[in-house]
Order: sequence, then C-alpha cells, then structure tokens
Amino acid sequence: MKKLLLLSSLVFLTYANENTQQTTDNYRGYNYISIGMEQVQYEEDITLSNGLKVHSKATASSPVYISGSLMRVNDTFDFSIDISSTILPTQVDEKWYADGSLAQQNKFDALITNMQFLGHYKFTNNHRLLAGVMYKLNSFKRYDFRDENGNPILDADTGAKIGLTEERVATLYAAIGYGYESTPFAKPDSFRFKLDLLAAHAIWNEATNTGFERVVFDSINGYKLSASGYVGYTIYDNVELGCFLTYFKEYKNGVDTADDQHTKWPDNTLSILQGGLSIVWNFSQN
Repeated sequence: MKKLLLLSSLVFLTYANENTQQTTDNYRGYNYISIGMEQVQYEEDITLSNGLKVHSKATASSPVYISGSLMRVNDTFDFSIDISSTILPTQVDEKWYADGSLAQQNKFDALITNMQFLGHYKFTNNHRLLAGVMYKLNSFKRYDFRDENGNPILDADTGAKIGLTEERVATLYAAIGYGYESTPFAKPDSFRFKLDLLAAHAIWNEATNTGFERVVFDSINGYKLSASGYVGYTIYDNVELGCFLTYFKEYKNGVDTADDQHTKWPDNTLSILQGGLSIVWNFSQN
C-alpha cells in the first residue's frame, strides 16, 4: 500500500512539474492593437488676487488608438510597453465660470498621448508587481474666444479677435502597481482576463502656452492613477479578440506662478475613460 501511494505521488509530482514547465516554456509574450473611443474631461481651478474663484470645464469624445506588447525576460521578470494616442480630436466648447457665473467660452480640442514602460516582477504568472515610468503629452488648443453673451473677445491693443493658443504639457511619472493575468498565453476556446492598477507621481514636467512667450512651468506637484481591464477570447491559434476598458485620472496640485509674478498655471484635473476592441496575438510554442 505504501509503495502504491509513493508511486502515485511520484507520478503526480512528475506530471505537475512537466505541466508547470510546459506552461512556463510555452509562454513567450504577446503583441496587441486596440481601437476605441475615449472621453476626455479637463478642468482648471484658480482663485484670483481679487478673491474671484474661476473654474473651467471641457468634455470631449474622440477615437483612440492603442498598441503594445509584453515580453518574457525570464521566469521571474517580464517587460511591457503600452502606447495610446488620440486619433482625431473633437472640437467642443470649454466654459469658464467666475464665482459660478458664466464669464467666457471658447472652442477646445485635446490631443492626448500616453507611453508606459513597466517591469513585471512575477510572484506567479498570474500575480505581478508592476514598476516603471509613464510619459504623457497633452496638447490643448483653444480658439474662437467669446464672452458670456457669445460676443467675440477682442485684443485690447489691436482690436483683433484673439487667435488660437496651444497649451502643451509633457510629464514623466514614476509608477508602481499590481497586475493580474488569468493566463499568460492563449488557450484554445477559452477566455483570458487581465487587470492593471497603477499609481504614479510626477518626476519631471514641462508646461508651455503659446499665449505666454518664454514662460515654462516645471512643477512636479502632480500624480496619476489608472485602472485597466481586458477580456479576450481565442478565435484562432494564438490569436485573441477582446475588449478593454481603461480609466486615468491626473491631478496637478497647487497654483504655480511664473518669474514675471503675473502668469499662473492653475490647479487642473484630467480624466480619461477609454474603451474598445483589441486583437492580441501570442507568441507561444505548442
């Protein structure tokens, strides 16, 4: 009886070891591309020297493109790259309120680019510690400035309409978080699930506005939170079709004042919700 139990145990351990080794050896990584829509909401808040509280808000929906890959380094580490960009910004209205009353409005469009480079420490193939950097570039264009009554706002010196201004904000974040994958590679006729949760703090920043020459803000008083999920189903060998949902929120805290002691960069919040379809192709050995 003892010999039978010992033999059974050896058979089980041999099978488990081979199965684990096969799982690890099969796993090489994957690439993906995604197309979807994103909703961008941008808000600014500032209190002027006269005590007037100013708040602005703009919300736009635009198509977005995302691509990326995950590469296996070894049994302990993976590395991933994810890049997303607005395909075609949508023109919307941005409204400015002073103490709750409409004071100004203008046209607004937002072009958002995100790049994410993460190392994965694998507790298992399913559970991972994520750490790395995120880079984002926001381009906000404003034009067709009008007062609360819809009349064009004119330049005080020339009497001409105020032209287009562009605000560009480039930020580098240090990020850390948690990642989960139900399985690291495609299985025939099965679903695969993925979840990433990340928190990041700004370590470098450069903000400029064409309306203010030679003014550059470099505050790193900002942070970013993100959550993303994916569900995919194998449709061919090592090919998945799935859907994704991602949410980002960026905060810039505190009002920064330029060297001229006049130009200010206010508190601002950027929220982005993305969703759409993905195609994933896995590199694995059968």
